[in-house]
Amino acid sequence: MGLKVYIFLILFSASALVLAQDIDSLKVVLEPMPAGEARVDLLNRITTQLRERNIYTAVKYGTEARSLAQKLDYDKGLAVALENLGWIYYRRGIYSNAFELSQQALDINKQLGDSVAVARCLNNVGAISYEKGQYAEAINHFGNGYRMAEQMGDEETVVRSLNNVAFSYLSLKNLDSARFYANIALEHSHINRQGYMPAFSYRILGDIATEQGDLQEALKQYTEAVRISEDTDNYFIMASTLHRIGKVYTQQKNYGRALEVLNRNAKIARENGYADELERTYKLISDINNSMNKKDLAFDYLKRHLEIHDSLINQRTSEQLALLNAQFESELKQSQIELLTQESKAKEEELSSQKAWGYIYIGFFIVGLMIAIILYYSNKRIKKVNQQLEEKTEEVGMQAAQLSSINKTKDKLLSIISHDIRSPLSSLRGMLSIAQSGNVTTDEFAKLTTRIGSQLDSVYDDLGNLLQWTQSQLQGLNVKPEKFDLMAVSDDVVDLFQTTAKAKNIVLTNKIKAVTYVMADVNHVRIILRNFISNAIKFSGEGGTIEIFMSDQNEMVKVSVKDDGTGISDEDIPKLFNSSAHFSRSGTANEKGMGVGLLLTKEFVEKNDGKVTVESEQGKGSTFSFTIKRA
Repeated sequence: MGLKVYIFLILFSASALVLAQDIDSLKVVLEPMPAGEARVDLLNRITTQLRERNIYTAVKYGTEARSLAQKLDYDKGLAVALENLGWIYYRRGIYSNAFELSQQALDINKQLGDSVAVARCLNNVGAISYEKGQYAEAINHFGNGYRMAEQMGDEETVVRSLNNVAFSYLSLKNLDSARFYANIALEHSHINRQGYMPAFSYRILGDIATEQGDLQEALKQYTEAVRISEDTDNYFIMASTLHRIGKVYTQQKNYGRALEVLNRNAKIARENGYADELERTYKLISDINNSMNKKDLAFDYLKRHLEIHDSLINQRTSEQLALLNAQFESELKQSQIELLTQESKAKEEELSSQKAWGYIYIGFFIVGLMIAIILYYSNKRIKKVNQQLEEKTEEVGMQAAQLSSINKTKDKLLSIISHDIRSPLSSLRGMLSIAQSGNVTTDEFAKLTTRIGSQLDSVYDDLGNLLQWTQSQLQGLNVKPEKFDLMAVSDDVVDLFQTTAKAKNIVLTNKIKAVTYVMADVNHVRIILRNFISNAIKFSGEGGTIEIFMSDQNEMVKVSVKDDGTGISDEDIPKLFNSSAHFSRSGTANEKGMGVGLLLTKEFVEKNDGKVTVESEQGKGSTFSFTIKRA
């Protein structure tokens, strides 16, 4: 096996040299070439070879290819240019642009019947689904791309698809499946010498070894990945693998070697605009210096990490909203097309009815004896057509109502964001300015960092609730009931909030001490408990108490979260679960919220066949309860 890998790496080094020479040769050929389809094809070829090696240069050639293809009405060349640009935007983390460009490329290639290109585009779309955390959907896209590429004999896309499937299973913690597909990808790569793809496979195998705690095996696999990425000038795989090597050395407390690798990683990330990678690397370097008692360096790198982190929070929030809006516009466009199709069919039915009457009149003049029979069958047909028209009209009306509902949901989403997300982000910016001023002691900086982390967690939880609620409004809830232990789940959720509770000197106690099996969607129950406990902490004062307990109700289990906080007035209780009115309040420490958490919990409880109840007395506290089925 070692000899095979050695020969394989030698072949890769040679192919990388040929690739560099090939790009230079292509540029020489490109310069005098006139503005025609051949120039578009050559621009696309150069972009494809550069998109994993030099993003900024690749964007230049890809943009020229797209503009020229549009000018020439050259659909095949346009599809390749859009596919390349979509992948480049994906690498830069601009997922809304990546989604739009990849979807356009996919649509054009489907119209052209180009199965090879469709398979490549399915990998782009699958990668975006992966970044959204929709791993099952991503695996479906990658699997379809693999089957299509295998039928067409496109080995490069076959290997790419297999690696992507392996990476998705790794994120699902299905290590056996991840290893299986990564090894198959490597076998294909050894046979067909597929560029940088083996580096991706070795990186996945290194991640699997890390998950299993075999750090030496992880270093071995990561080292192979770095060698191949160096030979093929794939800076993204190189940077991401170097970061992983740095983490392994950190776990081994080999801080000097870790810093050497991470500094190289940071240099590559800066030169290629990999902001996510740079953010993680600065945080890890800060932690290492802190462990080495180099407080000044630790503080300096933590400041760099926070600067990028603040920028990325805004970018990620904007990208999430832009991607959501792009998907909404895509679905809206599809709904409008279906609506127009239904109207067209209705008009065709109406025209068919008019023709039927024409035939009746002709028959009346030609065969008087058959008038009665003709009228009978014609009237019967007219009734059927009218019934169909009524059904189509009703269907069109329902679709119009759905479109109106979607528009209202979008307007409400934008209203909530514009009203409530500015305040916590402004607060974060203020705290970061204080931290960056340098006029704080080490203790003050530690407290300030804790407050920043708390604020970030709050914004992150609010955005999570908001995106979950928006998805439920646009796509409906997908409930997956299963049998699980309520005590274990509630213990996990309570542990998550102990630090937050201690910050306000609140005693948070889980009184569910007996193993109790229930039947519901476990992820929904976690979200319900998180929202109830988060609200209890938010509206409890210093030194308060919060208790989580349960009681039997025949075939149901009633779970309650009780606090001794500010309570809720009788007139405000009906507003808590009113989806038509935006209602939110500040907590005892002026904590902010978006007002969608309780709407989300009510929907989750009812979809799991339960009910939500609230008991509260202003000034004395509140008890939020919900019921779920006993298993």
